[in-house]
Amino acid sequence: MKNTRHKTVKGKITRHVVVALVLTVAVLTIINVVFLSRQIIKQQEAKLELATQMSSNTVDSWINDMGTVTEDIASSLVALGDLNTSTVKAVVDRVALNHPELYFVYFADYRGVMTMARGVEYASGVDPRNRDWYKKAVEAGHTVVIDPYASATRPDIMLASVVTPVYWGSTLVGVVGVDADIETIQQFMRDVDFESGSYGFLLDSQDNVIVHPNEDFNPSADSVTYALEVMPELESVIHKDNDDVVTTVDYSGEEMVYSAVTSEISNWTVVVAYPSKNVWGTVRRGVAMSMFIALVFIIIAIIDIAYTVRKILKPIDNINPVMDKIIAGDFTSKMDFETSDDEIGELQNKLAQSIGGLTDIIEEQKYVLGEMEKGNLAVADVKEAPGELNDIALAVNSIKEKLNDMISDIQFSALNLQSFAMGINETSDLDEMRMVFEELSAEANELMEKTSVFITLPPSGGVDTEALSASPEDEIES
Repeated sequence: MKNTRHKTVKGKITRHVVVALVLTVAVLTIINVVFLSRQIIKQQEAKLELATQMSSNTVDSWINDMGTVTEDIASSLVALGDLNTSTVKAVVDRVALNHPELYFVYFADYRGVMTMARGVEYASGVDPRNRDWYKKAVEAGHTVVIDPYASATRPDIMLASVVTPVYWGSTLVGVVGVDADIETIQQFMRDVDFESGSYGFLLDSQDNVIVHPNEDFNPSADSVTYALEVMPELESVIHKDNDDVVTTVDYSGEEMVYSAVTSEISNWTVVVAYPSKNVWGTVRRGVAMSMFIALVFIIIAIIDIAYTVRKILKPIDNINPVMDKIIAGDFTSKMDFETSDDEIGELQNKLAQSIGGLTDIIEEQKYVLGEMEKGNLAVADVKEAPGELNDIALAVNSIKEKLNDMISDIQFSALNLQSFAMGINETSDLDEMRMVFEELSAEANELMEKTSVFITLPPSGGVDTEALSASPEDEIES
């Protein structure tokens, strides 16, 4: 069944505009949310990579400081040109005094003589020239960083070294070294400023763990932990071919975003783990803010649209009552609309002019017809009306003119009839009387011909079709 429920123009316009607005804002919001989410994720990843790079720079700076110490010792020994034990001991003791954070400070000459600061005795029976740190320094020919190893002097601790070869001219005379124990490195990494919830850990050149929040992964004199064995998911982070970060679950079961930077100085790798929930928390806040702003905008827009549509279409509320009265035949209502400079304002002005003009025409024709009903055929003609309404004015004026003619003819015929009657009374000549009756018959025929254009109703109210089809001559003869 067809829905006959009344729907207002305001309702239709408001509904369509609101739907279009909501759809537009929804689409724009979705696009904005997707774009915003990606941008936030990229910003968070860039922030993570920056934090990783800064942490790596901090480690490099710490290693460089240690390298500066060894190079200063090497320069002093070259300047002195003396490898006497007392001379070397004085140099390393002075440096060790100024750098209490260093675990060991030492010099091993080409003869295998080991001189250690602070009166420390080197492990007996161990030739320093056979140690990895000595061999790597000689092989490299410059300052190098040594991955953590078990100390020969203190086998119970793990040390990381920075060593520098010493040359007199082109002749190698020994290797200077400084050591930092694992605990010092671990404390140093803990002091690096990481964002709340994130942490960093350090791997050596062989991807063995140097420092990690999980104590089980940290190295000891008995064993070292290969990072990719306990955290295989880091393979793509550590040995990556691009700058992408990796999201995976860490040792505690929490989902983390990982970023790694490998130092060119030490070949050590700094890895920073950032909680994934922090990244998505930022995204959710951004999305929530976008949705809130979109919702506020939609509410404000709907209120404004509803108000604007109501104001623009308000004249319709005034037009309808007037049109209802016109349909009922009441043309007395005055169109009193608020002025408006838009299309609706033009429409209501034209409608008011049309109704006013139509009212004037009806009033004028009603007056003329009323006067004719009273018998006043001398009333002025109905004025010319616009368009097809002028046909009505012409018809009324024509009727009035014809009535005037007929009544004049009837009055003239009545005068003739009166004079003929008087003549008949005064004569007894049949021929003369016949002439009088012939003249009366001619006038009657002429009058009947003029009135033949009118269709009359019989007394019963029905139309006499035979009378309509009869000619005036037949009526006269009958």
